[in-house]
Amino acid sequence: MSSNKNAALLQQVCEKTHNYSLCFSSLKSDPRSLNADLKDLVVITMDVTVVKAIKISELIDKLNKTASDPIIKSCLDICSWNYEVSIGYLQKAVNAFESNSYKESYGLLTVATIGPGHCEDTFAEPPARKSPLTAANANFVSLVTIAEDILSIFMKHKSP
Repeated sequence: MSSNKNAALLQQVCEKTHNYSLCFSSLKSDPRSLNADLKDLVVITMDVTVVKAIKISELIDKLNKTASDPIIKSCLDICSWNYEVSIGYLQKAVNAFESNSYKESYGLLTVATIGPGHCEDTFAEPPARKSPLTAANANFVSLVTIAEDILSIFMKHKSP
């Protein structure tokens, strides 16, 4: 497939997601998207999402090492655990997709978004503290939602 055709595919697919610019930039940054079909785009998006979750998990560890407030440290510990759980669900979603269990994969993606919400909630509990992870959590949830969007498009195309 030519790069022009693939750019058109990326554009067409990303226009059907909730965040076109994040979708397009995420897919375009992965060299595999140059020759990807719709099924490949699902895999690429899930891979990008797993990498993002791992990077956020690493960020949480760095923040925890430099935090002096015990409440912030406690919140970060909870966030760390939640991201470990989310990464597990993402990996299960990838495995389910590779096994052609598309609905299961979709459900696992959805469950993976719960962790960042719980992470944010811990900072809001009294005594409330400002979360240093709000933007990262929102970006992660957006990426997972894009993966869900593209998986949903793929499943519609698979149906007779």
